[in-house]
Amino acid sequence: MKKSVGILSGLAIAIAVAIPAGTWYTGKQLPTELDNALSRSNAELKKALVSTGGSMSIERVSLEQHWFSSTAEYRLKARDIRLGDGEVVNFDVGVTDQIEHGPFPWSRVKAFKLMPVLAFSSSTLQKDDTTAPWFAAAGEQAPVSAQTSLGYGGNVTSLIQLAPVKLDEADGSRLDFSGMQLQVSGDQQGKASTFSGQADRLLMKLVSDDQPPATVELTGLKVDGQLSATGHEAIYVGNVDLALAETKVTLGPKQQVLLVKGLQQNVRQTLEGADTVGGRVEYKVEDIRWDDRAVGKAQMAVSVSSLNAPALQALSAWYQSHLPEFEAAAAAGEPMPEIQMDEAEKAQFQADLQKLLAAKPRVAVENLSFRTANGESRFDLSMGFAAPASFDLPPDQLGKQLITEVKSKLSLSKPMIGDLATLQALLDGQTDAQAIALQSSQAGEMLGMMALQSGMGTVQGTDVVSSLHYADGMVDFNGQKMTVEEFAMLMASHLAALSPQG
Repeated sequence: MKKSVGILSGLAIAIAVAIPAGTWYTGKQLPTELDNALSRSNAELKKALVSTGGSMSIERVSLEQHWFSSTAEYRLKARDIRLGDGEVVNFDVGVTDQIEHGPFPWSRVKAFKLMPVLAFSSSTLQKDDTTAPWFAAAGEQAPVSAQTSLGYGGNVTSLIQLAPVKLDEADGSRLDFSGMQLQVSGDQQGKASTFSGQADRLLMKLVSDDQPPATVELTGLKVDGQLSATGHEAIYVGNVDLALAETKVTLGPKQQVLLVKGLQQNVRQTLEGADTVGGRVEYKVEDIRWDDRAVGKAQMAVSVSSLNAPALQALSAWYQSHLPEFEAAAAAGEPMPEIQMDEAEKAQFQADLQKLLAAKPRVAVENLSFRTANGESRFDLSMGFAAPASFDLPPDQLGKQLITEVKSKLSLSKPMIGDLATLQALLDGQTDAQAIALQSSQAGEMLGMMALQSGMGTVQGTDVVSSLHYADGMVDFNGQKMTVEEFAMLMASHLAALSPQG
């Protein structure tokens, strides 16, 4: 018994000595770790904001250290960040960070998180003239706060919280936000990260003097993902998934309601080889209703494959360098400007483009579909590319070498067209059920007749189908084989027939 008591007493003494010693050690490490974290953050901000023409940085203003805790203050500065429509953002706000030294910060111990960490911090936005309106809308609590654990191995885990916000304007405009939580974890170098977050509700009501009020209400937002760095700068692989349970938009003189349920966006990016990447984005909508009437459901996927990563990086950098010229043209409503390049820049651009095309990339729109109660229409398109012998070839020869294959298929459901015609008739206030049914049936049949008479499609059962396959300079259009030139003439004649003059 005495031996057991002696062992426990020794253990207690060892812990009592080890914790303050560990706390002192981690406190000494803190300035270096904070500077490293700020350096990485500023590097990532620089890359993320390169397309905005502005900059954002985080600076450590002060660090007051004690034995068990420290207090740090930072400034977050944004300069000339363009958001679109000519709007430029500039701000300078402060952040206070209360840091508890490891290995066992009391805040973690109270939450029964007993794994040792280097430090645990609680960060909050400071109230000043810039942020005071945000504090007021959040009920005078910090609108943004974060709790972060820094592990001894460099791993970082953060819980970022946006406070609920309510704002009521005198004209009737409103903002009502339930708040949001975002959990983020990653390694010390920022090469791997996982994240997940959710927000219950966001309501925005906009009131103006010359337009009816418009209200947008979003509920059930969820986001999660996992990203890992590759050997190519700014190219990550992994997934980002977003889901929105319901979107409700009320607008117009009659305050009609558009209701969208089950919206999903799923992004995947993969490393296909040592130097090639691919990606895929899927969109889904489970239910669309207008004025409390069922419309349908939709989905679509867009994919790219066999993209040469170094060439993609180089071309992206070239695009960013000329972004101000593109944005100026867009703001003026002008077409894409022709970029003036000297011989060296032109040669480098063509070499990078040649390298990208040499990997034979492919782009596809997959299962762009819309389903109603009685039918589904669908469109698929895929295109393959290759590097031409020269970019100075005549346009027709350049096109044939550049585009190796095109496959597309459009299938329009006559019952689906009928469903949409019925919906339109009901929304227009028609009440004669027999007349509506006849009109809807005729809409689908008329589409089939037009497709057959024009040669633009065929009728297969209840579907109107149009298909195209191009390869090796030949086009197969709805089973008819022809040259590219013949196909161009055929399309020109069809378009002429559909014009008002025709």
